[in-house]
Amino acid sequence: MTGSRASFLVAVCLTAGIHFPISASAQIQLNSPSAETGKPEATKVLSAPALGPSSPSANSPSLDKIAPLPLGGEDIVVNRLSSLDPDANGLLSENQGGFPPNFWDGTEWAFVNALMPRMPASSSSAVVRALGERLLVSQAAVPANKPVGGSLISLRADRLLAMGKVDKALSLLKLISEEHIDEDLSRIKIEAMFFNNDNAGACSAVQNEQGTYTGFYWSQAQAFCFALSGDHSRAALIADLIRERDNEIEPAFFTAIDALAGAREQRAAALKSPMALHLAMLRAAKLQVPAEILQKGTIAVLRSVALSPNAELSVRLKAAEKAYRAGALSDKEILRLYTGIPFSREELNTPLSVAAESWGPRSRALILRSAAVQSVPLARAEVLRQGWQLARENNSYLNFAGPSVPLTLELDPTIELNWFAGDAARVLFAHGEIDKAMGWYRAADSEKDVSEEARAAAEMLWPLALLAEASNSVPFDDKRLKAWYVAAQQSDPQGSSNKARALFALMAALGRPVSAQVQQLMIYAPFSSDETGLNVAWQSGLNRATESKLLGEAVLLAVVGAGEGADGTLKLGDALRVISALRAVGLEEDAQLLAIETAISVGL
Repeated sequence: MTGSRASFLVAVCLTAGIHFPISASAQIQLNSPSAETGKPEATKVLSAPALGPSSPSANSPSLDKIAPLPLGGEDIVVNRLSSLDPDANGLLSENQGGFPPNFWDGTEWAFVNALMPRMPASSSSAVVRALGERLLVSQAAVPANKPVGGSLISLRADRLLAMGKVDKALSLLKLISEEHIDEDLSRIKIEAMFFNNDNAGACSAVQNEQGTYTGFYWSQAQAFCFALSGDHSRAALIADLIRERDNEIEPAFFTAIDALAGAREQRAAALKSPMALHLAMLRAAKLQVPAEILQKGTIAVLRSVALSPNAELSVRLKAAEKAYRAGALSDKEILRLYTGIPFSREELNTPLSVAAESWGPRSRALILRSAAVQSVPLARAEVLRQGWQLARENNSYLNFAGPSVPLTLELDPTIELNWFAGDAARVLFAHGEIDKAMGWYRAADSEKDVSEEARAAAEMLWPLALLAEASNSVPFDDKRLKAWYVAAQQSDPQGSSNKARALFALMAALGRPVSAQVQQLMIYAPFSSDETGLNVAWQSGLNRATESKLLGEAVLLAVVGAGEGADGTLKLGDALRVISALRAVGLEEDAQLLAIETAISVGL
C-alpha cells in the first residue's frame, strides 16, 4: 500500500467516525516516499493513551516517540494492540461536569480499594454527597498498580447503589461489556433493576446467568422469575429445595412465592436484611411492606419503599424523609410525594393549626401542600415562614426546609417581602441555591436604611453573603467586621465567640483572612472550642494529598472522613481542613459551598 493510499484510507475512517485504539505498544506508522530517494520515509506516529496504571501517559494524550518495529520492510508497520481498561469508563467527562481524566494520578490501587467501600451511603452534607457522586461517575484513568482481578467499576456501582443512586449505578454498569462482568457485578446489576421496578430486565439477566453462579440469592431470584412467568411448579420446587435452610433465607421469600401461586394472602414477616429482590417479590405478590423495614433498610431500600404503592402511607413518608436526608430523594421528588397525599377539607382549611397540634411527616406534607396552592406570593411566604418556625420548635427543621426549596425558588425578592428575606435566603444558602439567596440578601441590603425588617435580614445574612461572594461585592472591612462582632455579642453573649471564631476561620480557609486588628477583638474570648474530630492518620493523609496535588485522594478522604465523623458530620476543625484541601487541589466552588454549609451548621 502506498503512503498516499494509506493516508486516504485513514482520512476516510476518521471522517466516518472510526477510530484506531492505538497505545504505546500498538502504533501505525505511515510512510511516504522521500522526495530525494523515492524510498519510504517515516512521517508521524499516531497514538492514543493506554488507560492503565503502568502507562506514564495514561492520563494525558501525547505523541509516542518510540519507533515501532519494522515488519520485513513493508510500508505499514504494526504492533499488537492493547485494550482499554473498562474501569476507566464513566458517566461524566470533564466537560460535562466530571473530574479530569487524571483524577487518580499518583494514587495507588490499594489505597482506593481500601477506602472506597468506606464511602458513606448517606451524609448530612449535601456538598460531600455531591463530591462523592462525582467521584463515582467521572471518567478517569485507573489508579496505579491495579491487579488483573481488581474492578473499580464494581466498587463504584456498589457505592452508588448503596447511596440509592439506582439509575446511575445501572448506567455505569451498562458501559461494561459482558466479558468483564463477574458475579458481584451481575448481582449489583440485577438488584439495581429490581429497585427500578424492571422485573423483566432483571429476570432476563437471571436467566442468562442460570447455571453460572450458585448460592441462595440466585436460587431465590430464579424461583421468583419462574413464578412471574407462571411456572409455579418450578418455582415451588426451588423453594422446597432451599426451605430446609430457611434460617439463611428471609421468610418473606416463601410467603411471596406462595402468594404468587394463588395462596391466601398473608402478612409478610419482618425482613432482617432486605434486598431489592425481596421488595420486588412483595410488590408482585401484592403483599404489604413490613413497617420494621424502616429500622433495617439501607438507603436504597428506603428510597424504594417511599415510592412503593404496597406500603402504608405512614411507612412511605418516614422512609421518604430518611431517604431524602441521605440524598437518595431530591427536593422535587419528596415534594411531589407530599403534594400527592389526600387530606380532608378541614385539614386543608386550617393546615397550620392541624400541624401545630400533631407534628409529623403528614403535617409537614400538609403545610407544603398548602404553600404550593397559594397563588399570591405574600400568602405562600407566610405559610412557609410559619412552617419553618414550627419545624424549628419541633427539632425537624431539615426535614421541612429541604422539600420547601422548590416552592421558595418560585418567589422573587420584593420590598413587600423584606420580612421574609432572612428565612428564605438561609434556606436557599443551605441548599446550594447561591444566586437566588444572594438576590434576597441584596434586596434586603438595599432597603436597610428605610426598613427595620430589611436591616435585620441584611445583618443576619451578611456573614453568609461574605462567604458566598468571591467578587468582593459584599462590604468587607475591619469596621464592618467589628460592628458585626459587637452586634453578635449583644444578641448572643454565650455563642458569639464561637460564631466569630468560625467565621474568621472559614474566611481564612477560603483564602480571605481577616486582619490582626480584628482578631484582637477575641483576645479575651475563650481559646478552647469543640473542634476535636478525625484522627491524625486522616489529617496526615489529607495533608499529603493536598501537598502533592493528589485530587482523587483529597476528595476520597474528604468524603470518607465526613461519613466517619461523629454523627456523620465534620467538626469545624476538620471542615476547615477539607475546605483548604479542596481549594488547594483546584475545587474552589466546592470549597465555597462547604464553607457556607459549615457556617450555617454552627449557627451563622
